[in-house]
Amino acid sequence: MNIHSQTVCIFPDILPRAEILFPLVQVFQPIVYLRPVEEDTPPENNLSLLCREMIEQGLLAFDCPAPLQDDRERFLSLVNNIQEHRDDYAGQLGRLSLAGLGKKAPESKTSIMGALLKQSGIADPKDEQRDMILWQARLLLKLGEFFDLEQEELQKNLHRISALEQGLIVELREEKDQPFSLTEALSRGGGSSDGQLRLRLKAWSRLFGLGNCKQQATTFITTSRDALELLLDKDETDTEMSHVSSPLLSLELPGGRETENFTDHLNAFQQDAADLLEILSQTLTTPQPLTEEQKKILNGPTSDWATLLDKHYPKGENTRLTLHFYLVPNVNPKKLFLETFGRDEDDLKIPDTGRQADILLALLEETEGI
Repeated sequence: MNIHSQTVCIFPDILPRAEILFPLVQVFQPIVYLRPVEEDTPPENNLSLLCREMIEQGLLAFDCPAPLQDDRERFLSLVNNIQEHRDDYAGQLGRLSLAGLGKKAPESKTSIMGALLKQSGIADPKDEQRDMILWQARLLLKLGEFFDLEQEELQKNLHRISALEQGLIVELREEKDQPFSLTEALSRGGGSSDGQLRLRLKAWSRLFGLGNCKQQATTFITTSRDALELLLDKDETDTEMSHVSSPLLSLELPGGRETENFTDHLNAFQQDAADLLEILSQTLTTPQPLTEEQKKILNGPTSDWATLLDKHYPKGENTRLTLHFYLVPNVNPKKLFLETFGRDEDDLKIPDTGRQADILLALLEETEGI
C-alpha cells in the first residue's frame, strides 16, 4: 500500500533527479514537481533512464501553479533565445537576478523585465507587481534548469576523466595511499552555490505562493538543511511553531542505482511492506508524537522498517538515506513559503486563502555512518 492521502511536493527543484526519487517512491506516489510553464514536461533526453521509467509508470506528477496561457509560446521562445545567445543576455540577466530577486530595486526590476518582455512581443501585464514577480520567478527557474543540466553533463565528464586518471595513477604508482586527484576535487566542488539556492528558493516560493496548485500538497520535501531550518525558524515568536525542534519521525530509505529491474524490486518491497506502509500512512495522515510502539516499528535504523529494508535493499548494494519529518501545525503553506523565502518588498501582497492546515516539512539526507 502506498501513501496516497499525502501529496508530496519537492522544493525548490523543478527537474526530477533519480537520486531523490528512488528513495521517495518506495513510500509516496505520485511525487509532485512544480513547473514554471504549463505543458512543459522535461524532455526525455534531459532525464535519466530511471526518471523516464518513473514518469511512464505515473510515479511523478507535474503542476504549474501560474499558467502563462496565451503568453506561453512567447515565453518559451524568449527562454530558448536566451539559451542560444546567452552571452548577449548575460549582463541583463545578472542585473535582473539582483534587482528582481535580491534587494529592493523596483525601477531597475521593472525596466529590465519590461525590456525582455517587449523583445518577445509580450503585452504589458495587467497586475504589474504580481505578474512581474511571476515572470521573473519562471525565468529564473527555467534558467536554473539549464544550469543543472550543464552541471550534470560536467560531472559525467569529470567522472570519466577521473576514471582514466586513476587508471594511469595505478600504473605509475605502487603506493596504496590515494594520491591527490584534481578531477575529484572539481567534482566535489560542483553543484549550486548558496546564492543560487537562495534565488531558487525565492523563485519557487513565489511561483507556489502566488499561483494556484491543482494538487494541494500536505508534505514538502527538500534536500537542503538550510532551507528546512529557515522554514522551521521563520517566526520564533509564533506559538504554533516555537516547539518544532525535533523530528516527528526519521524514516530510513534506500539509495538507488540505475537497474533493469527497478519495477520488480519496488513492487516486491511494497507488497512485503504493506502492513508497515499502512501504519506509516496513518501516522502521517494524522501526525502526533510517536508512541514507543510506533518508534519501534518505523523510526530509526533498528526499527522493523529498517529490518525490512535490509531484506529488499541490502546495504552492500544500496546506500541509505533518512527522511526526517517535522510537523508544522495550523499554517497557511503559501504564506509560510512566501514570508520565509519570497518576500523582500513590504508591499508584496501575500494571498490570504484562509486555508490553515497541519503540514509536514521533511529533509532527505544521507544516513551518517553508512
